[in-house]
Amino acid sequence: MVAVARPDRNVARPLPWPLAMRGFTAKGGWVMETSVELEAIRQLKYAYFRTLDLKQFDQLGRLLTEDATAAYEDGRTTLEGRQAIVDWLSGALSGPGIVTEHHGHHPEIAFTSDTEATGTWYLQDRVIVPSADLEIGGTAFYDDRYRLTDDGWRIAHTGYMRVFEEHRRHSTMELITFPAASIRPFRVARPG
Repeated sequence: MVAVARPDRNVARPLPWPLAMRGFTAKGGWVMETSVELEAIRQLKYAYFRTLDLKQFDQLGRLLTEDATAAYEDGRTTLEGRQAIVDWLSGALSGPGIVTEHHGHHPEIAFTSDTEATGTWYLQDRVIVPSADLEIGGTAFYDDRYRLTDDGWRIAHTGYMRVFEEHRRHSTMELITFPAASIRPFRVARPG
C-alpha cells in the first residue's frame, strides 16, 4: 500500500520568507549579507521540492515570480508564467494514485547582482504510479534563476536536464527501460 500526500495537508512553514538582513553602506547603498541570502535561496528551493511532493501547488506558486518560466522534461515542456507552471504541475502530479519524491542537493549558487542569482541543483527523483505498476526514477540537474522581490527571493526560472531516467515495474522492480541514448551534456550559464 502506498500512502499519498494530501493536497489539503497543511505543513506549518512560513511562506513567504522575509527579506534577508540588509543594511546601508557608508555611501548610502545597500549591502548584501551573502551567507544569509544564500540560505534564503536554499530554503526557497527546498520548499519547492517539499510543496511539489506534498501536492501543495498553490503554495508552490507563491515561490515563483509572476513571470516565471520553466523547462521540464529536458526542455520538451516549456511554460511561461506562474499560473501556467502551477497548472501544469498540478495536472501532471495531483492524481491521488501518483506519489513523488524529489531530493535536491549540492547547490551551486552564484549572485549575478544584488537582486539576482543563478543556481544548479543535483536532483534525485522517483515517481510511483501503483495503478500502472510503474516506478520512474533518475537523476537530473536543475538550472534555476532567482530574483529578490519585495516578498524575498523567488524562482524566476527553473528547469532540468536528465542524466538518466529508468522505468521499472513497481511490484517487482524489474527494469523496463533505461534510455541511455537520451543522455546529453548539461551546460550551465555562469556569469562571466
